[in-house]
Amino acid sequence: MISKRAQENIVALLILGIFIATIVAASQYGPRARLVPIPIAVIGILLILGQLFLQNFRSDKDLEIDLLEMISRKATGDHDDPAVLAREAESAKVASRLDWQRELTAIGLVILPVVLFFLIGPLPTMFLFTAGYFILSRFASPAMSVLYALIATIAVYLLFVAWLGVDMRQGLFDLSFGLW
Repeated sequence: MISKRAQENIVALLILGIFIATIVAASQYGPRARLVPIPIAVIGILLILGQLFLQNFRSDKDLEIDLLEMISRKATGDHDDPAVLAREAESAKVASRLDWQRELTAIGLVILPVVLFFLIGPLPTMFLFTAGYFILSRFASPAMSVLYALIATIAVYLLFVAWLGVDMRQGLFDLSFGLW
């Protein structure tokens, strides 16, 4: 049986291999096509190397949460009491309903940006989805959420439209009104 640390190292090395393969494959691209995958792969390699360092040179005592233990931990309690069994059955029903609500929310969070992407294009979709997500998740106040979404959208615009020359007007409706 392989130790937990060895398993984590194997997974990290596989991910490292994927990033290295990305750099090798992207080196065959043209100069402009390399501008996105190579920096992302280099950042990924640095993060994976940091992960490998932390998981091999820090003691297990430094870990605050052991995810495998948390997942495999069993709940303890008196399971013979009919009142306890009834409460568990009711909480299981509520949990099942909440699971379906979470699943439908997750599906909606995938479908909504795809539909918006085709209707209004990638940049307005990015702005609306990011601002909406930050507002609904209460990550920040509505004003700050809009500001964060605006900054992120401007950064994507500068990277892809201004610097790389990618045409980002693919929506059915032109919300830029011909300005760009």
